[in-house]
Amino acid sequence: MSEAEKGRLIAHLAGFLAQVGRDDVVERNLAHFHAADAEYGRRLEAAVKALRSGDEA
Repeated sequence: MSEAEKGRLIAHLAGFLAQVGRDDVVERNLAHFHAADAEYGRRLEAAVKALRSGDEA
């Protein structure tokens, strides 16, 4: 997967996860991404946190 494709996938997933109201569900899902690929998990977590705080990252 190219870097651009990874970026788009992270943006889409973060958009969906940022809308989830239960923090425990978000954290559980992020844990799965961290376990699959640590860097990918960090990038997704940062994107979700940015969206939830109102920042555009």
